[in-house]
Amino acid sequence: MEILKIFRNELKNSKPPKYKIIGIVSEMILSKELFEKNLEIKLFLKEVFDKEFNAYVYASRTLIISRTVRLIAKSEDKEYLTYKNKLYKFTVKRIDSSKSTQKNTFDGWL
Repeated sequence: MEILKIFRNELKNSKPPKYKIIGIVSEMILSKELFEKNLEIKLFLKEVFDKEFNAYVYASRTLIISRTVRLIAKSEDKEYLTYKNKLYKFTVKRIDSSKSTQKNTFDGWL
């Protein structure tokens, strides 16, 4: 989950280039640590991009990436910034949820 912190810092920029967003989304989708099952990616895409693909697309992560990259590449500036902001909120939420599930080694001592 350390890579999410790097992604969050990249997304803090006011308008990062599209290639950075495409790279971040691709890395996130390929991550088995972040999304164990492909169906979890469906919720991610709905939340961030407000997009659902046909059921056969979710059988392959590379197919999901190709559709998502096409979506980002064809987006207008206003839509692109909306995607960036939603992606930033998603990464912050994931970082916060991973912090709450991590146990502190000193919890048992108190």
